[in-house]
Amino acid sequence: MNTTNNGFDRELYLESHPVVSTLYTLITPMIAKVYSIFRERVFSRHTGTFLYAKPRMGKTRCARIVRDLLAAEFPKKYFLYHTADGNKSAKLIRDLVVEVGLFKNQKESYSALMEKFIVHVRAEVESRGGGHFVIIIDENQLLSTDSWNELLVIHNRLEMHGISMTTLGFGQEEILQRRHFFFGLGATNLVARFLCEPIRFNGCMSEADFESMLNEYDANKEFPLDSGCSYTEFFLPEAFAASFRLAQYNKLIWSGLMSVAGESGPGVLPMEHMFRVIERILIRSRHMDCSVFKLTEGIVKEAVDSSLIAEFVSFMQQAPSNQ
Repeated sequence: MNTTNNGFDRELYLESHPVVSTLYTLITPMIAKVYSIFRERVFSRHTGTFLYAKPRMGKTRCARIVRDLLAAEFPKKYFLYHTADGNKSAKLIRDLVVEVGLFKNQKESYSALMEKFIVHVRAEVESRGGGHFVIIIDENQLLSTDSWNELLVIHNRLEMHGISMTTLGFGQEEILQRRHFFFGLGATNLVARFLCEPIRFNGCMSEADFESMLNEYDANKEFPLDSGCSYTEFFLPEAFAASFRLAQYNKLIWSGLMSVAGESGPGVLPMEHMFRVIERILIRSRHMDCSVFKLTEGIVKEAVDSSLIAEFVSFMQQAPSNQ
C-alpha cells in the first residue's frame, strides 16, 4: 500500500485529487491584487469596472474566486455570476431569468422578463437585509450593444427601488474595441456606467510571484480536506518528509518557462498552462518519490513540453493585436 505520512492510501485518492482533475482554486498575487481593487469598488458601490486579459491568462478562474470571496465578505449583498453568450440570438434579460431559474415560457415578452428579474433581485436583496446587487459578467466582450443597454435599464430600474447595482466585468481584449465603439456612437453613458475603469490582468509577471504560487502547493493547499497533507506532500511524501519543496526549485522551473517566453517576457505566458506545468511535475514525479529525490532540468523540460505552452505562445504571438 502506497501511503503518505498522514496514514492514508494515496492511490485510492489519486484520481479525485484536485491536481489530477485540475479542479482547485489558487489565489495568485495578481488575483489578490484584483480582489483588493474589486472589493473596494463593491464596498463603495461603484456602478462598474472591468478586467481584461489575453486568452488563457486565468481570467475565468479569477472571476470565480472574486465571486466567492466577495460573497463571503459581504453577505448582505446579492451576487449573481453570469457568463455571456456570444450567440447573435442571445438576449441578456432572458439569459439572466434562465440563470436564476425563473424562465417558464419562450413567448414571454421583454417587459415581462425584465419585470420578473427586477422582482427577483428585489426579493434577494431584501432577504439579505441589504440594498446592493452585484452582477459579475464573465466574457463580457461577447455582450451585444442591446445587452449593454439592458444592463443600463436594470440599473435604472433597481435605482428607482432604492437598490444600488455594481457590474464587474471580466473579458478578453476585444472589450477595449467595444469601449471604443461606444465612444464612437456617443454612448458615453454606457462607458461611464460600466466600462470607465479598465484593469489589465497580466497573470504571473515575476519570479517572486511564481514562487508564491509554488508555496501554495507546498504549504497551503491540502488534500484530502482537513488531512494536513499538502499537494506537494501527497505526490512526494518521502521527499517531502526529507524537506523537499517545490519552491526550492523556483529558479529552475521559472527558467524553463522563460525559455518559452523569450524576449517577450512573462506577460505572454498563459496562467492556465503554467498551472499545467506544475501539475505535470507533481504527477510525473510521484513514481520517483524517495528521500533523496531532486527536481531535474529534464523533469521540468518534459513538463513544459507536455503543457503545450510553447505552441500556445507561438500561436498568440501570430494573432493580431486588439489594442
